[in-house]
Amino acid sequence: MKGVVILLTIAGVSTFLPIWRGAGHPRTEGISFWRLLRDSTQTLKESPFGHPHIPYTEAVERAREAYQAELQEQLS
Repeated sequence: MKGVVILLTIAGVSTFLPIWRGAGHPRTEGISFWRLLRDSTQTLKESPFGHPHIPYTEAVERAREAYQAELQEQLS
């Protein structure tokens, strides 16, 4: 039981350490897990992902159009 508590404590403390990478942050800049989670899921002006994403249906349509245009170009 003591080992589980120690393991959970270490895991909990590590979420606040600036050791996480990603969400548009450079590899040289460490951020906490909670900032990584916020920046990855929110669209804030100060966030690297502060821009709206296109809807899935629009992305599928754009991909289909690009594929068909490339296919037509190769067949010509």
